Amino acid sequence: MEWKRLLLVLRILKKNWYSFAPLLGVLERDYSFHNLPIFFLRDFKKLSHSLVKDMVKEYDKVVFAYSFFTTQAPSVLKELKNLSKHISQLGKEKFVLIAGGPHPTGDVKSTLRMGFDIVALGTSEASFPKLIYNLQLDKPLYNTPGIAYFQNNEIIRTEKQDLPLDKFYSFSEKFDMFPPIEISRGCPHGCKYCQVSYSFGKKMHHRSVNIIKKHVEAYEKRFRERGRTDIRFISPNSLCYGSKDGLKSNPKAIEELLRTVKSLNKARVFFCSFPSEGRPENFDEELAGIISEYCDNKLVTIGGQSGSNRILKLMNRGHTIDDVYEAVEIAINNGLEVSVDFLLGFPSETRNDQYKTLEAIKHLFKKGKVKARLHYFIPLAGTPVAHSTPAPIDTEVLRDLYKLGRGGRIWGCLESQQDFSLGRRFNTS
Repeated sequence: MEWKRLLLVLRILKKNWYSFAPLLGVLERDYSFHNLPIFFLRDFKKLSHSLVKDMVKEYDKVVFAYSFFTTQAPSVLKELKNLSKHISQLGKEKFVLIAGGPHPTGDVKSTLRMGFDIVALGTSEASFPKLIYNLQLDKPLYNTPGIAYFQNNEIIRTEKQDLPLDKFYSFSEKFDMFPPIEISRGCPHGCKYCQVSYSFGKKMHHRSVNIIKKHVEAYEKRFRERGRTDIRFISPNSLCYGSKDGLKSNPKAIEELLRTVKSLNKARVFFCSFPSEGRPENFDEELAGIISEYCDNKLVTIGGQSGSNRILKLMNRGHTIDDVYEAVEIAINNGLEVSVDFLLGFPSETRNDQYKTLEAIKHLFKKGKVKARLHYFIPLAGTPVAHSTPAPIDTEVLRDLYKLGRGGRIWGCLESQQDFSLGRRFNTS
């Protein structure tokens, strides 16, 4: 087969640029891709017709790759409509449009209708290199695992293939991408509003301490001139790192992780904080002590989500508001500050439910150094409530929350999330 000269164009979006880091890490360690030209498109406005035309002149194929959340889908659609004008003038056969990430995985049909040729399903560390390789050789798409595409107006899905977390790095030295280190993936809880269990599966997988240590060593080498290196982690529930079932904490594994990272030269360690929050039922005295001893963050983040046990049950959270109270009290007693996440607007949430959340926040504030981070329900693709209608926030509840939050104790993106959620439907035709 003839080898195609291929240009890979990565659309770098500010909020999730790090989604490409592990893929680039895989490519840079594979000799087959050492000469693969990659163009980082950080500002779509700079993608002029002359630039796209020059790409087509120099290469046989130009592959545009996107990774995006549901909240980013409308802006991505707008970009695709502009990009399609260039493509229609220069020849569709020269271009391939790939989409990956939470939204494309959760809503394959909609994503393909947006104008993408291929959707990468779920994790792509195994499939993405094979897809690029097959595109270079013009091989049929069915040879690539873990993708979806239209064929004769039907969606074809190939069998997924995942790599264990220890088989790849979540950063790229060559392309200078050093995001928070992913230490675990997957979640057994299946909260109805969250995409993690439905995109990555309900079995929790972990990266070993030895491989995490290699990550940290690379990070320290990169940021040596700063005089210190901040180490943060990505996990759906950091308090279950090393857990066999993802439900019960493994304090020994967590202590080994934090002790190992902390022992490395000039590393500041942040744990159970964004983007690796913890669940309240897992936060106990032993873990609070471990965090206090090894971590540099004095603020921990706990997922509370609602003050109403009825709503917590509907969400499939698997804990009660009393678990939240207990976790916060343990944290405060161990000299830690707490930020508790709450989600308003869940489908069928009533005024009474919202008042219970308001009262829960008031109760938590009395305990000491506690903040509340407010979110508004967004129907995310691929979740059980993807097509549900958000509940409006009662005006009096909202007024009281604003009063309560004076001084910065309540924060988040409640208004912007409301605006998106209530106008979330967008035309993909």
